[in-house]
Amino acid sequence: MQRLAGKRTLITGAGSGLGRASALRFAQEGAAVLCVDRDAASAESAAAAVREAGGAGVACAADVASEPDAERMVAEAVEAFGGLDVLFANAGIAGVGTGADCTLADWERVLSVNLTGVFLSAKHALRRMIAQGTGGSIVNQASVGGLVGVAGIAPYAAAKAGVIGLTRQLAAEYGPARIRVNALCPGTVPTPLVRETYRERGGYGTGTGETPDETLELQRLRRFPLGRLGEEDDIAYAALFLASDESSWVTGQAWAVDGGMTAV
Repeated sequence: MQRLAGKRTLITGAGSGLGRASALRFAQEGAAVLCVDRDAASAESAAAAVREAGGAGVACAADVASEPDAERMVAEAVEAFGGLDVLFANAGIAGVGTGADCTLADWERVLSVNLTGVFLSAKHALRRMIAQGTGGSIVNQASVGGLVGVAGIAPYAAAKAGVIGLTRQLAAEYGPARIRVNALCPGTVPTPLVRETYRERGGYGTGTGETPDETLELQRLRRFPLGRLGEEDDIAYAALFLASDESSWVTGQAWAVDGGMTAV
């Protein structure tokens, strides 16, 4: 259908997981994709996969928590494609710990990437979109952990709740410029990041001491009315909808894509 035909897009955290799946999905729908990742090899691998799929893929190594890097990645998208229509601020890191035991260093590290990184990505994308005068779409990666309490991920949950608040504020502020801003709130999708989180948590909150894979299986049985964990394409298709003109009257939303987890 080429739902993103002509769209110039930038995806952070594109080297693996949800970002890579979204880069491929965007490209298959006609978008040009700047694949950003802190790891240069991962960024290039994603861009190569986009090109192999017949799309325009360019790699960019950048740390979204660094303002010079955030500004540079937007500039590279503009240089490569002539402008920027869509930002998917997806980059993130795991963040475990409780309110009582999370160290200040861990708290600041997680917020610097998962919240400040989203802010800096949006800040410089917004400046470009405003200058173009043609509107745009920003999709921020949040989490169900920003909507409901999830034990053992205090810094991650706080960052993702902040992303939701920032999303709503930006939507209100930049709607008159025809720039839409929405947040995705995935449930459990067993990406490398999620598996790392479960390893670090060590089964925290389950009370049974099971392995990470066993914990994920129990999640499927206990928490999701649809009876399965999420898949990468579940989130990629949701991001595609929010990036496309099909969602032209949708802004300021925190969309739970979670198999019904937050409904029960």
